Amino acid sequence: IQQDLEDEFQGEKFVFDLEATPNVSGKLEVFVNGTLVHSRKGGEGYVDTAVKKKKISDAVAKALK
Repeated sequence: IQQDLEDEFQGEKFVFDLEATPNVSGKLEVFVNGTLVHSRKGGEGYVDTAVKKKKISDAVAKALK
């Protein structure tokens, strides 16, 4: 998802903050400006569909306005 967002928002200034979770596998959560927009741990699964990617992309676009 990081590469997808970098490609989509080329030239925009935003930061990815990746946090390792020792001893925990598969805890993927995406926050935009402190708001949780996707949580694999919360039952949304991997970011593996266009709908899930759009949800995250829309949140980033809104935050950049």
